[in-house]
Amino acid sequence: LGLGAMAGAAAQTSAHPLDVIRKRLQIQGINGNPVLYKSTLDCAAGIAKKEGFSTLYKGLRPACVATIPGTGIAYITYEIMKQILGLSSA
Repeated sequence: LGLGAMAGAAAQTSAHPLDVIRKRLQIQGINGNPVLYKSTLDCAAGIAKKEGFSTLYKGLRPACVATIPGTGIAYITYEIMKQILGLSSA
């Protein structure tokens, strides 16, 4: 369970900045929001420059709270099913 939780945390931590960038790109131009960015790299650089690099990780804690238990349970289920089916990791 612990290794699965650590894997989930690592995956969420590495992917979260891209989620923040994706959301910023998706909402621009909608409901009066101005179009500020032209590309993914432009968005990442703009966020880091205007709001600070840590803004790319804003909301990481709730995302980890949602991801970590599921990843841990998935790893446990995988290992149990391998044993039940008599499979090995070779």
